[in-house]
Amino acid sequence: MSSDRNAPCPCGSGRKFKKCHGAALPPEAAALPAPERERLQRAVQLLERDRRVHTELNDWCDRRLGPDWANAALDQFAGAPDLDLSEFDESFYGHWLLHHRPAANNQATPGKQWLEAQRARHGHRMDGDVEALITALGESRVGFWRIQDIEPGVGYTLHDLLSNHAAFVHDDSGALGDMVDDVCLAYVTTLDDLQIVTGAYLDLLPREEAEQVAQAVREAAGVEAQAATAAPLRAFLSDYRNHITLRNLWHAHANAYWDAQDPHVTDDQ
Repeated sequence: MSSDRNAPCPCGSGRKFKKCHGAALPPEAAALPAPERERLQRAVQLLERDRRVHTELNDWCDRRLGPDWANAALDQFAGAPDLDLSEFDESFYGHWLLHHRPAANNQATPGKQWLEAQRARHGHRMDGDVEALITALGESRVGFWRIQDIEPGVGYTLHDLLSNHAAFVHDDSGALGDMVDDVCLAYVTTLDDLQIVTGAYLDLLPREEAEQVAQAVREAAGVEAQAATAAPLRAFLSDYRNHITLRNLWHAHANAYWDAQDPHVTDDQ
């Protein structure tokens, strides 16, 4: 990925990155050593590129794949035609839909199909940064990511309760909140030396509660807790359909937990 601050900003404004999203850094980021500050600026570029590509890809899907595809995917994710998604689903569902669920049986994901269409259209002028991003998004890792440490304005140190993988994700907006030991269901995308969260179910749980959901996932995958990195769990998580299982287990547990914290919530609400 290019780190040239004179390059066009990936937000599509037409201005140079240094005059647009790279112009101002949070105070914490501005105080970083130069190599870390440069890495954060590249991560901000990556996040902006992801947002822009996400919009373009959604528009392409609407034109090329049509409403039948969208309705079938939504029914599969929600579990029935008449069920709605929760307010926390949008980011997680959008990433799953575009980068993990095949557009149809034996077909590539919408992200890969869009990439092939862009390659055919642009040929040798294809944007290599976009190509690398789409490939990385398709390889993103789903997990229950515990916040181990927070660097405000810079990012989060995360640990996956399912796979025991660690990650430092750049995030200058504080999207995952400010509570160490909170856990979120999310996809983490790795591109070169950068990692970002690219699809999160933003109803976070305390670590103790998330551990219970993680154990339910291990049981569904047929593995023991101490064998969290075993091949059966990796195979389970590599199947896009099981990402719905993760979401459903998380959603049910989070609803029950947060309702129990609010004495004013009744069964009728």
